[in-house]
Amino acid sequence: MRYRLITFLVFGAILVGIGEWDLRNREIAPIQSFNAGWLEFCVGNAGDKISDPAVTFIRINDDYEPLDLGLGTGASEDADAVKSLTRLDYATILAALAKLNPKAVAFAPTPMFDEKSMFNQTDIEPLKEAALPLPRLALGALVSDAEGDPNFPHSYPALSFEGDASTLREIKRTVRLPDSQLLVNGDAAFTIFENDRPVDENGDIRTTLVARQGETVVPSFALRAIASAARIPLDGIQVTLDGPKSKIQLGEAMEIPISPDGTFKLPVNAGVHPRMTSSRRNENGDLVENHHFTTLTVDQLHYTGQSEDEVAKRLLAEFQPQFDSIQNNLVLIGFDRSLDRQISLPDGTKISPSGLFARTVATIQSGRFISWWPTWARWAAILGIVVLAMWLFRYRRSKAVIFGGISALIFLGICVGIFNLTLSWTPPFVLFSLLGLIILISAILPSPSEAAEKSGEEDGEESPTEDSENGIPGPLKT
Repeated sequence: MRYRLITFLVFGAILVGIGEWDLRNREIAPIQSFNAGWLEFCVGNAGDKISDPAVTFIRINDDYEPLDLGLGTGASEDADAVKSLTRLDYATILAALAKLNPKAVAFAPTPMFDEKSMFNQTDIEPLKEAALPLPRLALGALVSDAEGDPNFPHSYPALSFEGDASTLREIKRTVRLPDSQLLVNGDAAFTIFENDRPVDENGDIRTTLVARQGETVVPSFALRAIASAARIPLDGIQVTLDGPKSKIQLGEAMEIPISPDGTFKLPVNAGVHPRMTSSRRNENGDLVENHHFTTLTVDQLHYTGQSEDEVAKRLLAEFQPQFDSIQNNLVLIGFDRSLDRQISLPDGTKISPSGLFARTVATIQSGRFISWWPTWARWAAILGIVVLAMWLFRYRRSKAVIFGGISALIFLGICVGIFNLTLSWTPPFVLFSLLGLIILISAILPSPSEAAEKSGEEDGEESPTEDSENGIPGPLKT
C-alpha cells in the first residue's frame, strides 16, 4: 500500500497542479475540450431544465464602412468614423434583414444623427420605410440614475411586481431615445445606465433586467427582447423582489433569477458561446444544421441581396444555416468593434455590450443558470478521492481495479445528480484523472499481500525435488 500511495500522491499532485493552473489560464486546449464535453454531457442529461437558446447576433464590426455613394460623406480615416453611421446605413441593414423574414428583432444602437447630412434629412425617412416591414422592434435607450433635467422625457411601460421596489436602480432621466423613425414600429427600453460598469466589485458580470421609474418597475432592453421573441406580452411578466429569492417570471415556462437590485448575474462558466448548433435530418433525409446561438456581420448579411455575384453565391451557401436561423431566432443588431470590446470574461475573451446582451439573452432563453462548485467543494472531492485511494490500495490488483471502476461510475453519477439538482458543476479533469490514476496504479503495482507472497517465494524454501535415478523425492534444499 505504501508504494502505491506514494506513487499516487506524487503523480496526483502533478495532475492537480496542471488542472489548477489551467483553471486560471485556460490555455491547454485538450483539457478545455474535455471540460466542455463533460458540461454538455451534463446538460444533455438535465432533462427539461435546460433547452436551446435562439439568438442571432448581427454585428456592426470594424469591417463595415458607412455608405458614401460617391458624395464624400461616408467613412473617413478617423478610427471612430463607423460611429457616424447615417439613417441610410441603418436602413440598408434593416432592409437586408427584412428579406429573411426575422422572427423578432432587437436594435441595440441609440445613435445621434447629423441632421445636416443629406442622408439624415427627415423628409426622406429611410429608417421608417425600412422598419415598417419588420416585426415590432425592441429599441435601446440610454438612461441615467443621476439627477438632472431629462433630455428626452419618456415613460417606459410598467410591469407587475410584488415586494420592495426601492432596492432597484432608479431611472431619473433618459439621456438618448431611439430615433423617431424607428419608434414608428418599435418600443423603447433602457439598454444601459449612463457610465454603467457591467463588472461589479466582486468581478461578476451583471446585466440590469428591471429598474424603477418613479413608483413603477420597467423592463430593460434585454428583457423586452426576450419577451418579444417568446411572444409573451408585458402583462405576462411578473417581477418578485424578495431578497435572494428575487425573480422574474415570464409567462408559465421561463423564470429568471435576479438580485434585489434588478441585475442578472451572467454565469460565465455555463458553456454559452456564439457557436451553439445542433443537427437533424429533414424530410428528405438530409442533415440540417440548426444555429441556436450564432453571429453574422453586417457585410455577410448584405450578400443576401447579391445573388448574381459569384462570390456572394459561395458565401450564401456557406452561411445559409446562419441565415436560416433568422426565421427562428431573436435577431439582435449591435456594435461589436474592437473599441467596443471592453468587457473581459474569465477565459480572457473580450466582448462588447451588445455581445453581453446576446450572451444574456442566450443564457436566459436556454435556462443555463449554471454555476461552478464552490472552491471548498472541489477540494473536498479531491480529498475524498485520496481517502478512496488509501482504501482501495489495500486490495489485490483485480479487486482494486474492479472497485476502482465501480467507484468512478458512482462518482460520475453523483456529479450528474448534483448538476440535475443544483445546475452546478466542476471542471472534471482533475477529479477524473485522479480516479483513472487510482485504477492504473492498482493494476500495475502489487498490493501488500501480493508483495509479501512474492517476497516469500524469493526468500523461502524451495519445493521438493525427485531423485533423478529412482524417482524418490530428494531432500529439501534450503
